[in-house]
Amino acid sequence: MAQSLQERATRANARTAGAAAGIVIAVVAVQAILRAIIAVFGAIAYSTTGDGYLQNVFTPVGGLGIEFGTTVLPVAIGVFLAFWLLVPLTADLRVGGVVLRSLAAAGVGAAFTLVFTAVYSGSSLLFGGQSLASALFGTVQSALYTFVGVTPVVLLAGFLAWLWVSKAKPAASAV
Repeated sequence: MAQSLQERATRANARTAGAAAGIVIAVVAVQAILRAIIAVFGAIAYSTTGDGYLQNVFTPVGGLGIEFGTTVLPVAIGVFLAFWLLVPLTADLRVGGVVLRSLAAAGVGAAFTLVFTAVYSGSSLLFGGQSLASALFGTVQSALYTFVGVTPVVLLAGFLAWLWVSKAKPAASAV
């Protein structure tokens, strides 16, 4: 029998979901920072000196804030909410169940990315930055890229959190 949302919204499920989301945010944040650093070195290698030299070189660092706001945080929020309320990781699950729940959590994280990116794209539409078709296509493409990119991380985080929650508790001492 399926559990109700209220039955799934327990402190234990929130703790497990928090552990999984913590792993995801740590890995995705480090990846974003490393991509920005690599992009800065690439910009240094291909840039020429001039008035806009420093601005062009550090453009990837500025994009890091956008990536955190439209990808890193939404994925972590989505994974946390999915593992807490929708598809909790419990000790009685089997490997197949953990895989399916982790895929669902990655999908929820990508859906949150879709929403956050749509808001960001909508704001750039208001200020005349791009066309509606370009914003829609870019938003959907970003969510799909995010799903593909974070799925292995969410699978790993799901398994680690599941192993943590299903670890046998030591029996009380008889002494």
